[in-house]
Amino acid sequence: MSSQEELVSEFNASVEEDLNKRKRSIEDGEALDKEISRRMDAEEIGVTLGTDHHVGVLMLGLATVITLFALYMIFGVSPDRITG
Repeated sequence: MSSQEELVSEFNASVEEDLNKRKRSIEDGEALDKEISRRMDAEEIGVTLGTDHHVGVLMLGLATVITLFALYMIFGVSPDRITG
């Protein structure tokens, strides 16, 4: 065999190996997706327990307070009114 034919055969082998790895990766991903879907259908995961709503309200309130404070500091405090 010439060196060019060897390079072509090595390239084809590496392409075949890469395709097999990708196929296995896709199959593993599909199996994981099926397991997640099964657990969601059985309500093992993805079900709210009510605490996430409370945490969301607390986060919204904190973000509002920080935003209002930042706006007050930016637009409400004038150096002329500060006495030192």
